[in-house]
Amino acid sequence: MRMITRQFHETGADFNLSPEQWLSLSSATNLEGSCLLSELCDFSKKQLVPPDTARFVLDTGSVRDGLIDIPISGDGISERKSTKKRAIPGDVIISRLRPYLRQVAWIPFNAGEITGQQEFYLSTEFFVFRPNELKHGPMITAWLLSPKVQEIMNEAATGGHHPRISSDMLLSAPVSDKFIDDNLGSSLEQVFTLHLENQFRLRSLFG
Repeated sequence: MRMITRQFHETGADFNLSPEQWLSLSSATNLEGSCLLSELCDFSKKQLVPPDTARFVLDTGSVRDGLIDIPISGDGISERKSTKKRAIPGDVIISRLRPYLRQVAWIPFNAGEITGQQEFYLSTEFFVFRPNELKHGPMITAWLLSPKVQEIMNEAATGGHHPRISSDMLLSAPVSDKFIDDNLGSSLEQVFTLHLENQFRLRSLFG
């Protein structure tokens, strides 16, 4: 019994015995694709308390449909001192909470230059995926937002008022080959980057 208890605790915080999780995991692993998400990126779990100078700490409501929303007024300095996830330009972030809200985004390569910070601090509700090849970030984002993947995530969400998904389900899913396309990635990169740049143009115009 002691061994069973120890092994159960070692499964991690995302371990879930609900039928929805197991059925959705089966559906995810049956998706078509040559590579698993775990083969295309690393899963970053690093957490830390943001430094006093940290700006633009991202909550789950700060991302949507591949885009990052930055407040266009105020000084942007965060006074929150709780532990946060850490992300860097090029990372893909997705909220595990309420997946039907499509809170997925890619952090543009020049986000540091745009925002004035090289590290980004996120709600601990976020999963952070770091692509092994930088160009894959926008492609992975599009795949996570695709109808089939969104359907599986919605079916997998458990927890009553705070439904969540597991990282294992996503990491074990094959990524459709149609999303591993350089032209698609380049087009998405331009759109995602322009969106962030325009928000900071607005900040400067508003003074």
